[in-house]
Amino acid sequence: MLLPACGVRFGSSFDGTELFKDLEIEGGLFANRPLILALEVNQAYSVPVRVACYYEEPDDLSEDYKRVAFQERATLIGARDLPASAAPSPSDDVTRMTLHFPFSIPEPGSYFVACLTPASPENGIGLDFDLRAAIESVA
Repeated sequence: MLLPACGVRFGSSFDGTELFKDLEIEGGLFANRPLILALEVNQAYSVPVRVACYYEEPDDLSEDYKRVAFQERATLIGARDLPASAAPSPSDDVTRMTLHFPFSIPEPGSYFVACLTPASPENGIGLDFDLRAAIESVA
């Protein structure tokens, strides 16, 4: 579900996991314009954790391509290695941080973005969003 707020921030309705708390796309949601993926995490694991974020246009996928793992077929937006935490347990909510990944997508359309831990890709967060064509002003 996509929820607009002031026309420039979009996010999903999500209760979170131990690691992933929130995912939003910031920007005007126009193709070929700067966007920022904002991912709120709570790294409370006693080991380092790699987080990677990807996007794809799901309507353009063939049935064969849908069988390929998401992180193998989607376009990488960015990745970050989170250091090990000194929190007593992964359920502790003490090490929240927001990661920002700038990106742009060249074509308008309906897209899906997801952030996951590549070592355990079923641990993730995602949302659908639409990009409109940018209207260029003619001087």
